Amino acid sequence: MRKATINAIVDIIMVIAFIPTLLSGVVLFWFLPEGGRFSGQALFVGIIRNAWKDIHDYAGFALAALIILHLLLHWKFLKAVPSCFRKKACGFGHECFLSF
Repeated sequence: MRKATINAIVDIIMVIAFIPTLLSGVVLFWFLPEGGRFSGQALFVGIIRNAWKDIHDYAGFALAALIILHLLLHWKFLKAVPSCFRKKACGFGHECFLSF
């Protein structure tokens, strides 16, 4: 499989993992804040707070793993970025996008 195809698949899965992380974070922050004796049993759209927290945690771990994979796939580029601040040309053999 081509590297560009792998990057696209990883990026799409990252978006898919980001959505439940974002939504569950919003629910936990605004609709089911922690506090009180029965806060773990509070409901939002029929799902208890503890289940929302599990969704948030697992989707967040998946997203973090995918971000690490994304950075590894772009390692050559990340290694070349500091050279953009030192000289006129990047490590890729052309003028850098960050040159001033």
